[in-house]
Amino acid sequence: MLPEPNRDLPSSAFGRARPDVTVWSSRRPRPTIDLYPEEPASSRFGRWWPYAAALSLAMIAGAAAATFATAPALTDGVDEVSGISAVEARSMGLALNIDPTGERARDAALGRDVGALKSEISRLNRALGQAKANQAALSKTAAGQAAAGQEDVKALKAEVVALQKDLAATREAASAKIVELTAKVEQPPKPADDAQRFSELKERLDKIENRETAAAFKPKPVDDPETTGSVAPDAGGSVVRNWTVREVYDGLALVEGRQGSYEVGRGDAIPGVGRVRSIERRDRQWVVVTDRGVILQRP
Repeated sequence: MLPEPNRDLPSSAFGRARPDVTVWSSRRPRPTIDLYPEEPASSRFGRWWPYAAALSLAMIAGAAAATFATAPALTDGVDEVSGISAVEARSMGLALNIDPTGERARDAALGRDVGALKSEISRLNRALGQAKANQAALSKTAAGQAAAGQEDVKALKAEVVALQKDLAATREAASAKIVELTAKVEQPPKPADDAQRFSELKERLDKIENRETAAAFKPKPVDDPETTGSVAPDAGGSVVRNWTVREVYDGLALVEGRQGSYEVGRGDAIPGVGRVRSIERRDRQWVVVTDRGVILQRP
């Protein structure tokens, strides 16, 4: 009677032992019927799916973040993946002969994929860091330019304020000048000035009238009257001091003394000298004969 098998041990414990080493042979292996089927691939590789999913999501996120900054680098990555795929294809051809089941080859391929994903993630992180550094440099440059622009704006504002002050001062000065000129124009003339102007105007009118009268009635030369016992002697021989004849024209003489200048004709009175008797030319010079003497023409 055979001993009863232990029910606690699995049925595979009593099976035929399978060698773990596969010997290289040039002969094709004969098809065999595996009485003990292997576990399904889904149960063997189930522990790797979470890592593969996490790496795939990380790669997709990194690629989306560095799309604009790392376009040339992504092309290089595609070339690297293509080269890895070619090498992997060659190694798989050899592994089929060494590992008929392909489990080791799949493990190796998965390891290479994980390594490639890590390398890609590292490269994307470096590219992202470079992009951040460039962005920081651009931000600093923009901040410097903004500060310079603010300084220019402040300088322009100060200049505008100074110009406004100058304009206000100029307006005040112009207003004061206008007020001063308006006051001078509207201010009535002083009475003394009016009297002086009136006297000067009257004197000019008198001179013009005397000149016209002398031109209309030119005196004719007369002989000196004879002196008799009943007539006072002629004073024409004495010279009047402090008086001189400046000019003679149109029967009129311009005499000048301490009291001023006078334009006189025959019969006119000179203050302090008397009435003019005649205007004569003696010894190549003009003289004015008055009641008190002769007024000579001096150079």
